[in-house]
Amino acid sequence: MLPFRLTGQPDSRMPLYLYGVGTQEEKGLHRPEGFPVYQLFLARDGGGLFNISGKGTIIVGSGQLFALEPGIAHEYTPHKRTCGELGFIGIGGESAESVLRTTGIMCERPRTLTGFDLIWSQMTELWKGLDQGGMSMWQMSTLIYQLILDLAQAMAPVGYVSHVHGSSEAGLEGLNRAIVLMQAHYQDDLLLKHVAEAVGYSVQHLNRLFHQHYGVTGHQYMQRWRLQKGLEWLNEHPEASVKEAAENVGMEVNYFIRMFKREFGETPGKGMKLRNQLRLEQDHHPRHK
Repeated sequence: MLPFRLTGQPDSRMPLYLYGVGTQEEKGLHRPEGFPVYQLFLARDGGGLFNISGKGTIIVGSGQLFALEPGIAHEYTPHKRTCGELGFIGIGGESAESVLRTTGIMCERPRTLTGFDLIWSQMTELWKGLDQGGMSMWQMSTLIYQLILDLAQAMAPVGYVSHVHGSSEAGLEGLNRAIVLMQAHYQDDLLLKHVAEAVGYSVQHLNRLFHQHYGVTGHQYMQRWRLQKGLEWLNEHPEASVKEAAENVGMEVNYFIRMFKREFGETPGKGMKLRNQLRLEQDHHPRHK
């Protein structure tokens, strides 16, 4: 057993830090006020029931990971006649939520881990570093980030795609991650296949989600976003050419013109002329206040 250890006050520049780490033999937990930071629970050779405010009862089995947000009231009751341990890791910092959600660790249900013993040993090394005082908080922050990445990889081979497909909430989260990628990389030669791989979906499933929520395919959504950004760029650069606008959003110029007209009802060149004419008229005839 590794008695629970807390770290000191983290450096304000530290986006991700270890709050505390430890293990306990199978016994109950009662936290009516929740915990101040994100918690990762690891069940070893045992397991039990989490009763979580607003979410009901969740069963955690041996070799599984379960994560809880800060401030969520919860109780834990171990299974009877087991001799396991419950490991817990507290993670704080401004980037904790985004890192844990992006890696899929903040999931509604427990996740079985491959190579569980290796993960447990990494947690043990964190505890030793904290207990012996041989590491700075910056070094521990590096280790906790590596542990999060290893946890994400340990979850992936065990039905990760099929699991998120079966959950509408998790599926929507994956769709949102895909949208973030598309909007961030609309200027790049980004294929829908690569977006789907990045969020752990097949192209077919990602297209189904886009059609369900937006009435278009993933490719059509990405194309519309590029066209919208192209229109914004033309409005911000009235002296620029259509070719420059097309290149700025990663599209071939003739295809950009054709799709632009289909989307907005006029060619980008015609729209530019009309907008420039309106600007000239406003410059010559300013409104009186």
